[in-house]
Amino acid sequence: MTRRVVILSDCTDVAAAELQLAVDRAVRETDPTLSVQVGPLVPVLPYSVLNTAFLTRLIADSAAPGTVLMVVVNSRPERTERLVGRTERGDLFFAGANTGALGWLAADLGVRECYELTDPGFVPFGGKFVHAPAVGALAAGTPLARLGSPFPAGRIRRLLPQEGTVVHVDNFGNAKFPLAADGLRFGDRLLVGVGDRVLDAVYWKRMMDLADGTWVVYPGSSLGLHELGQVRAAGLHGLGCAVGDRVRVDVAYRSGRPFGAG
Repeated sequence: MTRRVVILSDCTDVAAAELQLAVDRAVRETDPTLSVQVGPLVPVLPYSVLNTAFLTRLIADSAAPGTVLMVVVNSRPERTERLVGRTERGDLFFAGANTGALGWLAADLGVRECYELTDPGFVPFGGKFVHAPAVGALAAGTPLARLGSPFPAGRIRRLLPQEGTVVHVDNFGNAKFPLAADGLRFGDRLLVGVGDRVLDAVYWKRMMDLADGTWVVYPGSSLGLHELGQVRAAGLHGLGCAVGDRVRVDVAYRSGRPFGAG
């Protein structure tokens, strides 16, 4: 079986190639006969633990058993533990600093085993010189227990979003966020607070059904989150909404009829 390494990082210039090649070299040094696919690279929002935690958990939903999720993000001023581990469900491997970026994954999929890599002290570009060799060895079949010392799963930092907290804004300007929408019905008119702006929106199932420029809150495709977007328009890109901001959703008018009915 060919194992895959997916890299989630805010290092998206030449550093991304360095990470990929460092993992590949470590695989070959461990076992030259093995074939390991290194990639894709998933770009995350620079310095954002929350966005990284979301994207790590999201990618885990599509990853095949045995995939290694390697997280390299510049986020905290202090150095933290460097971890490698394996999920209880999904049979995925993970590697990265204990910043909170692995917390959503750990909370949802559980942790079967976790180890702390031996700390070499401060190393510039630790993702390349510390994490990548460990990930390459792991992908080549080295047992986790040989890569470090046992680390309690309960000490993996967790950063989970609160109601309305934006975890991602995609290239279409759509924001993803948790929303308790049990009381909402399709067709409800909404007032949506974004920063100091209040948007007139509608709660609907498929945003592309509606007229261009309409603001829509709808059940999204990612981890049960809702999304706020603008039909065939710039969306939140022009409003300065960013990961970590709060979206406030209130019902302005409750409709018992389908939206658009006469």
